[in-house]
Amino acid sequence: MTKAILIAEDDETIRELVNLILTQAGFKVVTASDGKEALELMERTRFDLVLLDVHMPRMNGLDVLGAMAHLCHMPRVLMVSANCAAEVVRKAIGLGCLGYLAKPFAPAALVARVNHALTCPTAAFLI
Repeated sequence: MTKAILIAEDDETIRELVNLILTQAGFKVVTASDGKEALELMERTRFDLVLLDVHMPRMNGLDVLGAMAHLCHMPRVLMVSANCAAEVVRKAIGLGCLGYLAKPFAPAALVARVNHALTCPTAAFLI
């Protein structure tokens, strides 16, 4: 069964590039341009994995992660950001994020992280 992934990224170029990479890798991909749109999509659709940018308009990725607690199905979450400050990473971990992928990243690294996040135990954490 094809895994469904939600990409929440405000930068259109990055969002479309990640979409292309993951679609070519065989995933079903849906995109959101901000945190509020991502949360609305998660309320209506079941995703296996969510890639959340930290800095987005209307609702940042950490706020989205915190708000996901009320969802009927909690998907796995990878934070994707150029902001790798220790306090941001700690907060993401505390909110239930499975891993953190630093921008910029190579396409092969993205696919490897996504595959690992979809198959590893939920207690694992990726940097």
